[in-house]
Amino acid sequence: MALIGLNNHLMAENADSTSLRPTFGVEYTSELQTNFKEARWNNLFELSADIPLSKKITFNVASLSLFTTGIEPLILDLQGISNMDGWNINFALTVAGFTWQINDHHSLFAGIRRIDEDYFCSDGLALFTNCSCGGFPPVAYNSLIPTYPLAAMGIHYAYNSENWGIQASVYNGEGAYELTGEYNVFRVCPQEDGVFALGQIEYRHKDSHYYLGASMHDMGLLKIGDRKIRPAIWTYAEQALAKNLTLIAAYSHAFSDDELCNNFCGIGSKYTYKKVEMGIFSDYTRILDVDEWATELTCNITLTDHLSIQPVLHLVNTDGEINWAGMFRLGINL
Repeated sequence: MALIGLNNHLMAENADSTSLRPTFGVEYTSELQTNFKEARWNNLFELSADIPLSKKITFNVASLSLFTTGIEPLILDLQGISNMDGWNINFALTVAGFTWQINDHHSLFAGIRRIDEDYFCSDGLALFTNCSCGGFPPVAYNSLIPTYPLAAMGIHYAYNSENWGIQASVYNGEGAYELTGEYNVFRVCPQEDGVFALGQIEYRHKDSHYYLGASMHDMGLLKIGDRKIRPAIWTYAEQALAKNLTLIAAYSHAFSDDELCNNFCGIGSKYTYKKVEMGIFSDYTRILDVDEWATELTCNITLTDHLSIQPVLHLVNTDGEINWAGMFRLGINL
């Protein structure tokens, strides 16, 4: 009995030491874009670490660096064909804070964070490169919220069970990426930047997922217009139709009359065959009184545990002008 007790004690100590072991991540994504006349090259380098301080408290940190050969879009679209687009950034904090794992279901984070760490990052939406899939325009287009490549100080709560997921967040109303200066990522200034709050409910049933969310901002884009509560909602579903085949449908609406974008809707599908994910997604939105229809055809091929490639084709109709664009991504994940 003493030997059994000793073995159990050693196993418990070993489990504790394993659970408190830090984890690190390195991701590099290289993307070549073309409008079939000229090209641009994006390179995104991301680092992350989760460092347990105790059984309940973990320090989370992540950063990005972006190097691009041009910031001007290759086609005159409104939504953006690439969720990697941006400007040259040597170093930006995207996560830096503490997670308190309250129990098996509840957690609380405080610190610097991006909203696309937690929202609009489902398996279906994550396949596509269209910027709208990383944040629907009625939410992301009307204010400088903390989404890629910007981050902000905030608090994020999450509840997860087998079938349900609930999350709620409050952020400084304007995102940033600099470490110093007046508009730095550590800034908390609700008087000048406003407050951005959002929440989402997720229901999971077998291989299907259903999402309903809402956000509130009290400051318009570039601080134009009256200061007032600016609500928006979104909903999307990833409905399993057959083995490895999923239907994706999305809708979002902003309620204020003076927003730059009020409506977005999209529909698509995703099919998985072994290590290949294929998808098509079409959406409509109206931005600055201009109608835009965008369709993306993509295919992500996992070559190894650490290497993937993704060819992409975009067709965009902006106010009656049709443009084509192609992309090729190389992803390395260590």
